[in-house]
Amino acid sequence: MNIKKTAFYLVLSAIFCLLASGNAWAMHISEGILPMKWAGFWYLIAIPFVIKGIRDIKKKTEINPHFKVLLGLMGAVVFIISCMPVPVPTAGTCSHPAGTGISAVLVGPVMSILVTSIALLIQALFLAHGGLTTWGADIVSMGVMGSFAAYFSFRILQKLKAPLFLCGFIAGLLADWATYATTSFELASALHGSKSMLSLFYTILVAFIPTQLPLGILEGFLTGGMVVFVYKRRPDILHSLGVTGKSKVESQKSKLQTKTQNQNLSGYILILTFASWILTSSVLAQEESKWPGVDVNVVEKFAQEHGRPAWTPFINTDQGDLLLFVFLLAGAAGGFMAGFCWRKLFCEREGAQ
Repeated sequence: MNIKKTAFYLVLSAIFCLLASGNAWAMHISEGILPMKWAGFWYLIAIPFVIKGIRDIKKKTEINPHFKVLLGLMGAVVFIISCMPVPVPTAGTCSHPAGTGISAVLVGPVMSILVTSIALLIQALFLAHGGLTTWGADIVSMGVMGSFAAYFSFRILQKLKAPLFLCGFIAGLLADWATYATTSFELASALHGSKSMLSLFYTILVAFIPTQLPLGILEGFLTGGMVVFVYKRRPDILHSLGVTGKSKVESQKSKLQTKTQNQNLSGYILILTFASWILTSSVLAQEESKWPGVDVNVVEKFAQEHGRPAWTPFINTDQGDLLLFVFLLAGAAGGFMAGFCWRKLFCEREGAQ
């Protein structure tokens, strides 16, 4: 590995390490909040999608071994983005995007669910983020509903010949909003007791709105920008994945030959913007008293009110600096993985593999 590549990986890892040190919780349903019958019910719904994803990935990689590179990138994207603390000053709390919008668009909803389930499992095991008993429910909300909402909205808008950025924007927006709407339903169905389930559902959903309304829009811009960036840099990838048509790919190749410098500049701007967002979010999220996670303000609050306080995680890393250390390791691993896949997908020209 040459010096430039090593430096690239180290810089990206440093960014992700700073991001990981934000230590803010959101969206994931904490350990023990759901009664076991409901936890088991969501497992029954989630597991078939996970099994189908494993089978689809095996078939896809047998045909195209390089598909593993894209899956690795999607794994890093979903893992890191779903841990990303983003303060929302108007709501006085912080939350995170889902990341399933871009993964569903690029690899399809079923494989996106598998990637999401792995990210959620690692977070539950080592980061005290979510839980093992609630893993099935988190897969359904973020993986199943988020991925399918993104995929179908993207495809429908494509058929209506909407601009590519708008397709990606709506996919990211709906992936985020569908995730939190489903989380609201999961909580309401399990906690309503003798009271109206719909009433509790609407109450929880409204409580999410101040945070997730702007955050969903932000994720929409992120997803739309990423899709357009991939299209400009490597249109052959989107064509091979069935995201764009062949005629567009052929026309784009000629444009790439004459506008390389402009595209490089736009790519660097996108990367710097994303990095600035990450660093700013991480610094602000350090003020935990000022920016508590939306899970504390919404999920755990409603669970506590209905007699279901969160359990201590089975593997409790939330002790002193241990959690920060684990997050830094996760950030470093994610940074190297993302760096490797990023170069493969975006920096190496077609035919120069």
